Amino acid sequence: MFLEFLYWFNWFILGYFILLNGFYFLLLIISSFAVARYNKEFVVTKGVRLPITFVKPFSILVPAYNEASVIVEALRSFLSLDFEEYEVIVCNDGSKDNTLQVLMDEFALVPVEGAIKYRFPCKPIKTVYFSKTHSRLVVLDKENGGKADAQNAGANIARYPYMGAVDSDSLLSFDSMRKLMARFSASPETVGVGGIVRISNGSRIENGHVVDVRLPTSLLENIQVVEYLRAFLYGRMGWSHLNILMIISGAFGVFRQDVLARVGGWNSKALGEDIDVVLKIHRLIHENKLPMRLSFAPDPVCWTQAPADLKGLGVQRDRWQRGLMQTLFLNIRLFFNPRYKQIGMLGYPYFFLFEMLGGVFEFISYPIIFACFFFGIVNLSFFVLFMSVALIWGLCISYMSVALEEVSYRRYSKKGDIFKLFAAGFFENFGYRQIHSWWRVRGFFKYIFGINSGWGTIQRAQFKKRTVIQENPIS
Repeated sequence: MFLEFLYWFNWFILGYFILLNGFYFLLLIISSFAVARYNKEFVVTKGVRLPITFVKPFSILVPAYNEASVIVEALRSFLSLDFEEYEVIVCNDGSKDNTLQVLMDEFALVPVEGAIKYRFPCKPIKTVYFSKTHSRLVVLDKENGGKADAQNAGANIARYPYMGAVDSDSLLSFDSMRKLMARFSASPETVGVGGIVRISNGSRIENGHVVDVRLPTSLLENIQVVEYLRAFLYGRMGWSHLNILMIISGAFGVFRQDVLARVGGWNSKALGEDIDVVLKIHRLIHENKLPMRLSFAPDPVCWTQAPADLKGLGVQRDRWQRGLMQTLFLNIRLFFNPRYKQIGMLGYPYFFLFEMLGGVFEFISYPIIFACFFFGIVNLSFFVLFMSVALIWGLCISYMSVALEEVSYRRYSKKGDIFKLFAAGFFENFGYRQIHSWWRVRGFFKYIFGINSGWGTIQRAQFKKRTVIQENPIS
């Protein structure tokens, strides 16, 4: 009886991987057409600047906790964007290092008085600072409450109708916000847009901007480059094209302020505040039958630091798994619920069955398949078929993602870069992927058994030395 169960369980696992990689492949095909269409539209509008009446002003919210080593370079990126009207609001979330002092010294901060209207829930704001050298910069100092709480604090004093959340260890391309905000002007029904996040490790940075795009030197970081290409360039582009975008990255996304207010802002108790706020907006749209949508733009770029070692990467992926599970269970009403249309019938079930459970099934599948083959429960043909579906098909999808980047944007143009990415794609599927499944399993069982390990700590590296500039001085 047990051997028969193992036999059929092997077939179940094979079917699961066929469905999973089938979804990946379908999204890749959809994304290829969607990216080509997007780029064609961009060529028509390239160099065209919208009239000022069509430009949507925005507030960039930058939560900061112990970010003294990277915050200045990030702010120089945010403060020198190619855009007419915007502000940058940094929220020092009770840092234990000298983040606030670094900001005061670098940007000549002075405290200001004024009543704060708490439209979004957050811990008390102690002091508001303006910069004497950068008119667009506002800095808040508040009690520690976490990333989402810090974003809500910034939202409470934001002046503009659109708000973007950006990580304090990230850099924005000079034209990124102009490209991203154009999506709101082009599609009035759009209430949230996410841009692509790429890895800055290895690139040369000046004045807070990536001036020479290079691949990292380590294999682990290059593997993450391939991961990000696959997740953003075809994953989110494909879901967006189907109007089923489930995640707008917490590192780079903009929302309409009135819609954020209607869903209560970011959830300070959520480990995955980015997917949580997106699902709340989807529920608002479908429960009230509102003519709104969320979308993704593959060209506006945010450059982020990726963990450089296995320990830091494991902490990050463990947290992502727990955050995903927390949000999915909080929104379980969406599961195969036709009231929520594509989100309920396809997007949410996919994330529940494949993104949430995929790590568990992958982690247990390899030892079970190998053991069953060794003891003769499955034959060689089945074993080869499984390995082809689980690993070779996955390798092909990684390679096709790299090829899509090469054809569409070719940001990694150095001689040999494409071969480095192909090599990284190979080791991602043979070695790294199995380690990654363990991190996901660890996060899965931490959530199931209520083990709260919080956000964890990831070591940050300083950006390369900048060239100092001044902008918009206040007399």
